[in-house]
Amino acid sequence: MEEWEEVEIETVSDGFDVSPSELHAAFEISGDHLAEVRDRHTMMLVTSGELPEKHIAKIAPERILNWMVEELNGVQRKDGLSIPLHGADSPSIHISKGSIEGHSTLKLKVGNNFVRKLPLPTDVKAIKASMKDGILDIRW
Repeated sequence: MEEWEEVEIETVSDGFDVSPSELHAAFEISGDHLAEVRDRHTMMLVTSGELPEKHIAKIAPERILNWMVEELNGVQRKDGLSIPLHGADSPSIHISKGSIEGHSTLKLKVGNNFVRKLPLPTDVKAIKASMKDGILDIRW
């Protein structure tokens, strides 16, 4: 009687069967130094933007509100604004009204990482907020 033992065939790759996107992803995952470079680059961008933003906030706070709403893909109206917050649950969204250097300011906090301070028009007395279908609607 003949006895046979199965032999496993190993596939050998010469490296040309991998797509460039897979190679790029593998390089990014293996490169620990890239995380530090990204963090430092982000810090530099944030720091470099602080001076112009502070200057504009002093001379024309209403312009900064337009930029912030645009940054958040929102819509500004005469009596308020709407910001899409799809995926954020209502308990993680916090809104507070305050004053920074004499200007009325709205602080929007979503979760633990996202905080924006939006300058409000000078005649705003009260704020009303509602969340419907993932869109935060703020009226004054």
